[in-house]
Amino acid sequence: MLQILLYAVGSAFFPALLAGVSVILTRDRPAALLLAFYVGGMVVSIGVGLALLEIAGSDASFGKSSGKSDPVFEIGAAILAFALAWLTGSKAGRAKIDDWRGKRKSRKEAKQIKKHGEVQEAKDPWAVRVLDRGSVVLALVAGMILNLPGPFYLFALADIAEAKYSTVEAIIIVVVFNLIMFMLAEVPLVGYWLNPEKTQDRVERFSTWLENHGLQIIAIFAALWGLSSLGKGIRDLVS
Repeated sequence: MLQILLYAVGSAFFPALLAGVSVILTRDRPAALLLAFYVGGMVVSIGVGLALLEIAGSDASFGKSSGKSDPVFEIGAAILAFALAWLTGSKAGRAKIDDWRGKRKSRKEAKQIKKHGEVQEAKDPWAVRVLDRGSVVLALVAGMILNLPGPFYLFALADIAEAKYSTVEAIIIVVVFNLIMFMLAEVPLVGYWLNPEKTQDRVERFSTWLENHGLQIIAIFAALWGLSSLGKGIRDLVS
């Protein structure tokens, strides 16, 4: 269960969801757009998650396996998680990320010069262009598209399917998972409902803080995920 909760926290900072929320919070009418984005995302995320569990399950239950995972997979996942924690949490790792981004940008500009004779103005990502229009309907659609199950959610669904949860228990876990995953949208929504003016100021400060500390948050989550996966892998290996 701890690992599933870690997956939920990790999903909250998944790039697609984080980018959608960040864009909305800097636009006009953020409360209406954020609510539409949240509703669309929650409906699709919970619906698809339950559908995948139903497909993975047997008879009327979602999970019928022994609850024992592959220790090689768990230990391998732990190594990858620790590598991610080093990349995003250390100065040397972040320097490598910046270097990779710089080289990628240079290659892209070189291709543009070769094709057009000059560097073309970079287009914003699709989600940014859609949400920039300020349409509640488009925000709803963007929430539905951007919040299809990501890798952490799929890992969590696999763990749920492997465990011996009843149908009701599995549904509750999926709902709680999504409530945690969408917390960066839920907290501002509650704030806009209770005190719009103060919330807008806090949202702006939080957006700046998140931009400056996003990699460190990912590093902490990755380290915790790695420790959880390593412990689970060792436990299943010796049992």
